[in-house]
Amino acid sequence: MFFLAMLTGFFGAALFPMQIGFFTLFPYRFFLLLVLLLFCFKSMFKGTIALHQNSIKNYIYFLFFWLGYSTISLAWAISKGDAIRDIIFLLMGILVIFFATYYFFTEKDLINLYHIWLFVFCLLIVIGFWEHLTGIHLPVSSLYSEVRPYLMHIPTGVFFNPNDYAIFLALGIPFSLTLFRYSKKKYLYFLSICCFISAFYLIISTGSRANIVAVLFEILFIFIFLMNINKKAKFLIGLTTIIIIFSVIFPLESAYQVYNKIMAELNSLMIQLRLREGSIGIRVNLLKNCLYFLYSSAGFGIGAGNAEYYIANYSKYYTSGIINPHNWWLEILVNYGLIIFLGYIFFYIGIIKRLWKIYRSIHSKVDKKICETLLISMLGFFFASVSSSSIMAFNPQWLLFAFTLSFINYFHRKEKVELL
Repeated sequence: MFFLAMLTGFFGAALFPMQIGFFTLFPYRFFLLLVLLLFCFKSMFKGTIALHQNSIKNYIYFLFFWLGYSTISLAWAISKGDAIRDIIFLLMGILVIFFATYYFFTEKDLINLYHIWLFVFCLLIVIGFWEHLTGIHLPVSSLYSEVRPYLMHIPTGVFFNPNDYAIFLALGIPFSLTLFRYSKKKYLYFLSICCFISAFYLIISTGSRANIVAVLFEILFIFIFLMNINKKAKFLIGLTTIIIIFSVIFPLESAYQVYNKIMAELNSLMIQLRLREGSIGIRVNLLKNCLYFLYSSAGFGIGAGNAEYYIANYSKYYTSGIINPHNWWLEILVNYGLIIFLGYIFFYIGIIKRLWKIYRSIHSKVDKKICETLLISMLGFFFASVSSSSIMAFNPQWLLFAFTLSFINYFHRKEKVELL
């Protein structure tokens, strides 16, 4: 049942949504709620809960502390509706992580999760190209029924906006990269190369500069830290192959256009950072407003989900009508205050450190492939998470953390068994 929740979680409201009053029900929420009810009934029947998450208990404690703090913040949150909605999204994300680490602790479970992510990644690439070529979008998209030529061909996948789709692709690209690095079958080599080229092209098509940077960072990290001299040489050969394949698939003029677009986006980012104009200038003012709100709350935060309300009503700096922080890290800081923000920083860095330590001690090829995938994806998350307006309700984020903590828990349980 929980595997179904994980699978449908990638599609969210794009998969058979049903409006029930003010609440939208779709398969992901249905399966997650059903798993929660079954878990509670089973625990009541047995009279006890046998937890086996000792190796990651500090991460679980922090998540529930965060949930408790967000609930308490209702006392001072001005917009109660926004706060309650944020708390519900946070609760659902934490439940995904808790149940994943509770149910998935064997190698087979993790391989299945890896394959599910790869399958959805390939499927959403196909959907993205369908949108990009036809200009037709799913009803869940903000570009649904869009007829302006410069907007209608921007892909959004099964998400509301292009940035969310770009984040998913940036987090999914490490799966194609490790498939290329660890698979011996030629058709898997070809599939991984095609997925990488296609996903990166679609990210460029969304215009999401943060996710372009995220992918480039992921590749750079692999090249510098995860390859010896021989593998670096093979990587360069593979990169040359990718460029040749890209040139064959796309006309030379299109290849130059893609290259020029990447350079233009990165150049625009550098110019705006220097001059603080355009979207960067707006983001700087959003940062200033949020820091002002944080100061006015004495560092405790303005309350769960209240950033948009405060920016819309109490801004001191001009944001051109943009009322969301557009930065996941800043959103946590202004909504929940310094305590939760610092806790989240340690939570995130702690996961990266554990993955790196595990990666250096792994001997199993399967474990190494999964560990490397999660390590690269988590590193890319740092950059990708600042592109969208908000990712509190962005399911793939929680699915990635759930997968990662499940792997860490699995590895340490395996280590203990081997020592015995």
